[in-house]
Amino acid sequence: MARIRRIPIAYKLSLVISGLIVGCIGLLTLLIVQHQHQLLQVQFDNLGNTLASQVARSTMEPLLAEDRLALEVLARNLVSDPQVEGIAILKPDGTVVVQAGLTPMDAFPGRDEAPANWQGFAWNYRDPRNAVRLDLVSYSQPVRVKQVVAGQVVLTLDRTSWNRAMHQAQVHIALAGILALCIGLLLTFYLGRRLSRPIHDLLDLGRAIHEGEYRKQPFSIRRQDELGDLMQTLNRFAEHLEHKDRIEEALARYLSPTLARELVKSEHRPRLGGERVEATVLFADIVGFTRLSEGMDPEAVANLLNRYFAHIARACQRNQGIVDKYIGDCAMLLFGVPHHREEHAFNAVCCALSIQALVERENEVRARAGQPPLRFRIGINSGEMLAGNIGAMERMEFTVLGEAVNLASRLSSASTPGEILVTEAFLQRPDVRGRVVAHPHGAIRLRGFSRPVSTWIIEGLTPEYVRTLEERTERLWWQSLRRTA
Repeated sequence: MARIRRIPIAYKLSLVISGLIVGCIGLLTLLIVQHQHQLLQVQFDNLGNTLASQVARSTMEPLLAEDRLALEVLARNLVSDPQVEGIAILKPDGTVVVQAGLTPMDAFPGRDEAPANWQGFAWNYRDPRNAVRLDLVSYSQPVRVKQVVAGQVVLTLDRTSWNRAMHQAQVHIALAGILALCIGLLLTFYLGRRLSRPIHDLLDLGRAIHEGEYRKQPFSIRRQDELGDLMQTLNRFAEHLEHKDRIEEALARYLSPTLARELVKSEHRPRLGGERVEATVLFADIVGFTRLSEGMDPEAVANLLNRYFAHIARACQRNQGIVDKYIGDCAMLLFGVPHHREEHAFNAVCCALSIQALVERENEVRARAGQPPLRFRIGINSGEMLAGNIGAMERMEFTVLGEAVNLASRLSSASTPGEILVTEAFLQRPDVRGRVVAHPHGAIRLRGFSRPVSTWIIEGLTPEYVRTLEERTERLWWQSLRRTA
């Protein structure tokens, strides 16, 4: 399904506010136009009724005296007024006495036989001479003499000019509404962009936090509203995350990075104890380090250990292991904990071979400097062991315990410089068998074990894995050179 493109919030705000503005201005314009129309209509009706009433009073005496000549003169005079299009004077029975100009009786001749109320009667007339269409309205007023209706006056007025004026007024009102709408739309878009700007800043900060750039704060807090409070909260959140990363980074220098991350992310306090796991332990011990360090300054001894232990730590991490601890000139490495991995034994073998290769290269550098080489003896063993926090609530450490761990330590002590010593059972593990080249070392007695242990010396990997190990070791070596440059 195609992904629906998101509409920016600035456009959403602009559309919503614009819709409100359009609705309000449209409703206001409609009300004003209707009010203007009604006002003009009332004014025109008042004018028509007033003129008709005046004409009715003027025709009272001539109509009673049946002075037709006076009525005709009055009618002609009224029709000469530009606003008056016609007049008709009727008897009480509706018979036309005098008419001049345009009257509704001319437009509808069938209506002159019976009395009709022409009050407010609107009708159209098209002048055949100039084809002008007139909008006419007739107003009727009775001619009363002492409560007696003596006749009726029907006055016809032209409403065309009034309609034209009303149309112009409506056009002006509509133009004013459109102008106000355009200004409102521009202001709405500006306000939408201004209101959405801090939201975009919040998004930028959210992306920066997601990418780990906690120091990137794309806005300064100047708003005194809810968005300002949210910005300040996110700033504090970024500071806390940065502080958490610094804690994790500091812990990773004392613990395995994996353990450091778990400690920081864990929602529970670390507890003493552990669980039984199937894992692999590797001990790498420097041969004759006590004799080698005689006469060396403590700083030189520390630098020497740090340089070699750095190779061990990188080889361990590259092969999915963790450094459990450094015991003097010995390093203890774990594979398969705290997260289980199916090939933890094979990873330990690769790590041991990488350590040997890196140590050989480091010894070449020392030889060129006229310094004696260092040799490591390595023991590896896999099996069931207890992994967890050992110590006290005030001070604890993550480690592994068990017979399998003790056997790995004894194998390291029993091996000779440059050797990787394992048991025969280790070579039979599914992830090791067929991948490792080894030769028998013989059955030896180890302290703490009643029976002799059949041991083998690992020489390397089978051909299909050698190139991968060599490339991995090459990358680790150049990585070490860059770190120490």
